[in-house]
Amino acid sequence: MNASIFSRLPPEEITALHQSWKNDPLSVDPLWAAWFEGYELGSGNAPQEKGNAGNYTDASPYTVPPESAECRGRVNQLIRAYRVMGHQCSHFNPLASPDKACTPVNLEEMGFREEDMDQPANIGTFMDGRTFTLREIISHLQKTYCGAIGFEYHHIDNLEIRSWIEEKIKLRANGVDYGPEVRRDAFFHLCKAELFEEFLGKRFIGEKRFSLEGGEGAIVLLDALVKRCPAVGVSHIEMGMAHRGRLNVLANILHKPLKTIFHEFTPDYLPESPIGRSDVKYHLGYATTRHVDGQELHVRLSSNPSHLEAVYPVVEGRARAMQHNLEDAERKHVLPLVLHGDAAFAGQGLVAEVLNLSLLKGYRTGGTVHLIINNQIGFTTGPDEARSSRYATDVAQMLQSPILHINGESPEDLVWAAEFALQFRQKFGRDIILDMYCYRRLGHNETDQAAFTAPMHTKRIEARPTAAALYGTELRERGELTEQQEHDIREHIWDGMEQALQQMKENPADYILPATSQDADETPIPRTSVRTGISPELFQSVGNILTELPDGFTPHPTLEKRFLSRRREAFRDGGLLDWGMAEALAWGSLLTEDHHIRLSGQDCQRGTFSHRHAVLHDFNDGSLYTPLEKLNHGTTTFRIYNSSLSEASVLGFEYGYALDSPDALVMWEAQFGDFANGAQVIVDQFIAAAEAKWHQKNRIVLLLPHGYEGAGSEHSSARMERYLQLCADDNMQVINPTTPAQYFHALRRQVHQNVHKPLIVFTPKSLLSRAEAVSPHREFLAPSRFHEVLPDPDAPAPDQVTRAVFCTGKVYYDLAAYRKERNISDTVIIRLEQIYPLAQEQLTYLLAPYQKVRDFVWCQEEPSNMGAWGHLRNRMGRLFATSFRYAGRPPMACPAEGAKALHAAAQKRLIATAFGPRAQS
Repeated sequence: MNASIFSRLPPEEITALHQSWKNDPLSVDPLWAAWFEGYELGSGNAPQEKGNAGNYTDASPYTVPPESAECRGRVNQLIRAYRVMGHQCSHFNPLASPDKACTPVNLEEMGFREEDMDQPANIGTFMDGRTFTLREIISHLQKTYCGAIGFEYHHIDNLEIRSWIEEKIKLRANGVDYGPEVRRDAFFHLCKAELFEEFLGKRFIGEKRFSLEGGEGAIVLLDALVKRCPAVGVSHIEMGMAHRGRLNVLANILHKPLKTIFHEFTPDYLPESPIGRSDVKYHLGYATTRHVDGQELHVRLSSNPSHLEAVYPVVEGRARAMQHNLEDAERKHVLPLVLHGDAAFAGQGLVAEVLNLSLLKGYRTGGTVHLIINNQIGFTTGPDEARSSRYATDVAQMLQSPILHINGESPEDLVWAAEFALQFRQKFGRDIILDMYCYRRLGHNETDQAAFTAPMHTKRIEARPTAAALYGTELRERGELTEQQEHDIREHIWDGMEQALQQMKENPADYILPATSQDADETPIPRTSVRTGISPELFQSVGNILTELPDGFTPHPTLEKRFLSRRREAFRDGGLLDWGMAEALAWGSLLTEDHHIRLSGQDCQRGTFSHRHAVLHDFNDGSLYTPLEKLNHGTTTFRIYNSSLSEASVLGFEYGYALDSPDALVMWEAQFGDFANGAQVIVDQFIAAAEAKWHQKNRIVLLLPHGYEGAGSEHSSARMERYLQLCADDNMQVINPTTPAQYFHALRRQVHQNVHKPLIVFTPKSLLSRAEAVSPHREFLAPSRFHEVLPDPDAPAPDQVTRAVFCTGKVYYDLAAYRKERNISDTVIIRLEQIYPLAQEQLTYLLAPYQKVRDFVWCQEEPSNMGAWGHLRNRMGRLFATSFRYAGRPPMACPAEGAKALHAAAQKRLIATAFGPRAQS
């Protein structure tokens, strides 16, 4: 049922259905029942929550005939109250004593009295339509909605989803018996999880491992989920998690060799790393192939930093890329699975940002299964200090996804929750949240003393048996496990770990594994770029696609006049190409060479500065036309998505997407480069350092609009200095191109060069429309390439030159205009198009003819404590064996002036300084 169907029904039919539902909720279609229930709740006719129990007023005593409409109506209200608020009385917290007297409603205030409890009530088809006493009904409701799982789903508007969930809950209430085999398997995994931590604690005393002790139930749930994936069509799992319990998951879910894990604890462990960096063991990722029921299941855990939740968007991007590669259009074969901590899920804003992506066209992955290992503490911070909401999961209600709060010491409920989550995800393609309540038996790490700040909490935990011990007792009481069998299971697990440790000690070098399945690039970045020019035929072919419109398509009149007509002139009549044309030409040429193209960012379809217009809108009917999509074939597609207003989540997503798209051109564009620092964690921890730490290769491109035009501190600087500060070990390339052709070649080089490195592009703003900032056809054709350094096209005779001004970016055009206006003939201007790695040989080659240069100048628009000056000052000085004079803004706390008059004065001053006499020391 949907809103359009509802709107077509006659009002009298709706009224009749409503009355039937009030008499017996189960007498109407479940979708209508769910809608009426929401209507009653919203209109205030249904029970209203008050505190933890609820309060109902204006209720007459229950003692009316049990078959009457009033009786059925009251009991129906009671049922609804349990469905909506039963989770508040559920017993999912293993550290809390079950309150058997807790009910989500105040029975007396509803009009129910003790003497009414044994009165019969027939409420239609509920409980198979049989007549039960009120006491029996309440008992059934308590069992169904207030057990080891608390269900939150009445925030969901979708009636089909709510009906499906209700049916699953009903089936569970009728009894689910997994049988002795499943129960023993759950017990086995509890023991494996427990003994793994105990073994590490005894064999590697004092070593940090961020134990899972107290949350061993996570292994039961994950194992159940993994084993059931092939049966529902899942062939790949993309996992992400923080450090808590990570080693346990690696050992018991991904089956990373124990010998390798143990070797990583040894003091002489040296990882395979071409540049000798690597990372701590509880940050490392791993990939494996598990065989389940004769089918292969590929499981991969992404490497991550200690920055909690930072890996979450990366996992989503990897899943989306894998779905693209597998042509998994329905998104049923690749499952994102993300583990969180309760404090981080509630506290890290990145969680809400990524959740918000889950149903957006450019970012949806068919639903993520979230497992929160809710140990009810964040380092030393308790829930009352960590969040304002009742649950850590409340932020996820915005997705209208079901939320299950599960007792981490109830293995069969954990198995049921895993099955429920997988079935829900595969059916509805939406996220689902499993909030597993447990505890942390040790401190934040193994050297931390939790009792310093939580003494009573710690005492309760220390006095509590482990989950495996509790479940072992339960199985013995069932007659499904003997003490000897339990002893044998534990001994078998322990002996296996002892054997692995001994094998590691005998041959330690045999058990070194790379951090991921990827090999890091040992090849340094070439200082001279590969040739990337295209043929005249390809130039014209792509140009035709970019300038042709479908029959009947009417573009906006202004676009037709100023954009499309100019583009036709450039491609068809030999005109000059601007930035937007060069970019589109690069994309089109790569598509013909079988390279997938993806760009996302805020407003990127049009472009912040209205220069791109990659997606055209029909002026008459609003229909869309994307010219480059005409080149799509197979998995080679052009995809451009306006993103949500978020930097961290979207850049993290695109980084993950690029990880699994090695032959694609994957780009993220900041609305203004100034705003990219909203994703600083992704830049610092992944883009700059992932290859050194985790051997991860990545070709992602960051497009960061940068340039001083008097727009103030928030719209001038992409903080070039921050990216340059991160440069080392040939970890990325940083460019600031000044011509459309250079930008064209940079994009093509990113795919065609033989190294996989992130590319940081400081893109222009005013140059997008500046008359001089255009490129002729020949600069796009073979055998042309990207030039790391550009010579001066208007250089004076070498024997007249005594000053060399070096610069990068837009300021070149201001310098050239100043020199021309004043007929200055003693200065050559050299542009650094690539700032890192520095093309030293090209620089010295270009300056070689100018033997009389004595005044070496670095000119930039940015303040001296920003921009490229700090990065290049010593490097350039050593290269030319001289000191450089600085021409630019003085040190500033903010990047730029706010007033245009101040900007103009500063700009004029720095340009004049570049041509002034050499400062006397």
